[in-house]
Amino acid sequence: MNLNDLLIPQHPHPHLHEQQVQSLQQLPETERAAQAQLLRVGNAAYRYHQLADGQLTEADFQHWLAGLPPRMRQAMATAGFAAAGSNWAFRRHALERRDVGYAAFMQQLLSAEDWAFWQQQEDESA
Repeated sequence: MNLNDLLIPQHPHPHLHEQQVQSLQQLPETERAAQAQLLRVGNAAYRYHQLADGQLTEADFQHWLAGLPPRMRQAMATAGFAAAGSNWAFRRHALERRDVGYAAFMQQLLSAEDWAFWQQQEDESA
C-alpha cells in the first residue's frame, strides 16, 4: 500500500508530509493505520487553524480575552495580541466569530471513519 494514501488529508507543508510518511514507514505494519489516523486528524486540525492566518484582529483578541477566566485573561493580556496569534484557542475563537466552525470543517475534511473517531475523542475529552 502506498503510504501517501494513508495520509489524506495531507499536511499542507510538503516537508512535514514527507516526515509523516517516513515515520509511518518506520512503524510495524500493525501500528500504521492507527498512527496514520492520528496524523490525518492532526492534519485536518492544522488546516483549520491555517484559515486564521492574516485574519486575526485586535477586536478578535479583545473579544476572546473577555471570555477567559481572570488569571488566564491577565496572562494573555500581558503577553499581548502578537503572542496570541499562535494560540489555537484564540485562532479558533476568531474563526468561529466568522462562522467558520471547527466541527463542521473537520467533518467536511475527514473521512466518515475519521470523523467518527474525532467525535469519540471530543466526547471523551469533554
